[in-house]
Amino acid sequence: MQEHKIAPTGRVERALESAFPGWALRRSIARMGMEMARSYDAAKSGRRTAGWQTSGGSANAELAQGLARIRNRARDQVRNNEYAKRATAVYASNVVGYGVTITPENKAEAEHWQGWSDSLDCDADGTDNLGGLLRLGVTERFSAGEVLIRRRWRRLSDGYAIPLQLQMLEADFLDESKIGPIGNAGNYCILGKEYDALGTCVAYWIFPEHPGELAGWSARSFESRRVPASEIIHYRRRDRPSAVRGVSELAVSLMRYRDLADYQDAEMIRKKMEACVVAIISSDKPDKALGLAGTEKGVEKMRPGMLARVGSSESVTFNNPIPSSGGGEFTRYQLHALAVGSGITYAQLTGDMSQANFASNRMGLIEFRQMIEQEQWLTLVPQVLQPIRKWFQEAALLAGVPVGNRTKDRMSMPRKAQVDPLKDTMTYKEAIRGGGRTLSDVLREDGTTLEAFIAERTYELKALRDAGIVVDTDAAVTELGMTGSDVLKHTADQ
Repeated sequence: MQEHKIAPTGRVERALESAFPGWALRRSIARMGMEMARSYDAAKSGRRTAGWQTSGGSANAELAQGLARIRNRARDQVRNNEYAKRATAVYASNVVGYGVTITPENKAEAEHWQGWSDSLDCDADGTDNLGGLLRLGVTERFSAGEVLIRRRWRRLSDGYAIPLQLQMLEADFLDESKIGPIGNAGNYCILGKEYDALGTCVAYWIFPEHPGELAGWSARSFESRRVPASEIIHYRRRDRPSAVRGVSELAVSLMRYRDLADYQDAEMIRKKMEACVVAIISSDKPDKALGLAGTEKGVEKMRPGMLARVGSSESVTFNNPIPSSGGGEFTRYQLHALAVGSGITYAQLTGDMSQANFASNRMGLIEFRQMIEQEQWLTLVPQVLQPIRKWFQEAALLAGVPVGNRTKDRMSMPRKAQVDPLKDTMTYKEAIRGGGRTLSDVLREDGTTLEAFIAERTYELKALRDAGIVVDTDAAVTELGMTGSDVLKHTADQ
């Protein structure tokens, strides 16, 4: 690092240094800081940075200015823009897929968990199972930036084996006008979330109905109500430590999504206009017409195979549209930028595989899957799945169902589609044989668990052998070299 030396500027300054050493030290530090700041181009003031307006506000101060507007515009693009809708669907399908497999430690609890999570009983709206709710939650978090999950207690007398249901709420339910001190205990609100003096979220201020709902509003519906934080799961991703709310993943690209759609619409209209004009007739005799008789307002009709005579005073100039140069390359460049801003690959956004070969596509998927795994294990699991498991165990105890240690839950994310299944399978096989990976690790990546694999594999082999069928995937045939007859005989002897 370059050493900065501060030379005295004169006798007066040296005298002040002797009389006021503290002041002189602060002056020297300030001067050194200014010189270091000037060494960064981004810190300089000049022609290049003249229009660069920045803000020093907190994340919440910046969110308060446009959180709802960004959310509504992102939803508009998902509704009306093919690429924005595709980006949202790709992200959700990779994060959740067909659902997350969770196996509790206690077998009795595992059976009840399986029954509850696979049925519609877990949904307060009675529409989705847990996998469907997770897909809905990830979709909403990606497009709107955040989503709320509210715990709804139910009575056992209502016929529920587990008296618990989950209600998905859009971020619009949060009362963003709740800002500032609240109550006499030193609590304060930031954008609808209430915090105590230690900075812990203790409650959410939620409207009883959606602010934009068609019906069901009353005078009291405009008054938000305090819901304890223990009853709410707030699923979001923080990009700054001070942020208490989430922002749409499409926010950085919203303008580009809209501009590209406008550009494509303009190109489409231009093409239509060019196709409408077939030919231009020039004549010094307006009463003469080219083509069919009976035309109105000087518009001619052209038909396939039509022959027409043109008088000596008439000439015809056919329209020859000139295609705009670079339109395809420009669109492709914009789509690349949209893919980067949306956190997916260009091929996933557009379905266009012509811009990537096999190796580059695999490299892009590796980076993308690392981002997906971060979302799964650093956001979805701690913010959503673990709190839901805690709620389930509390409800299960009320129903008399024994529970185990929640920290020993085994979670498996959905199976990742393989680009080259044969090569990937051989790679896994060699890694397990070499000791670099375990079978349990590979099975978790495949969306299952070792226990489920053993149970299913045992049943499958026994059923095949009982039916007198031997397949070459049986290790007794491939590894021990036994014949089919020997395998069946050995099974019969047992």
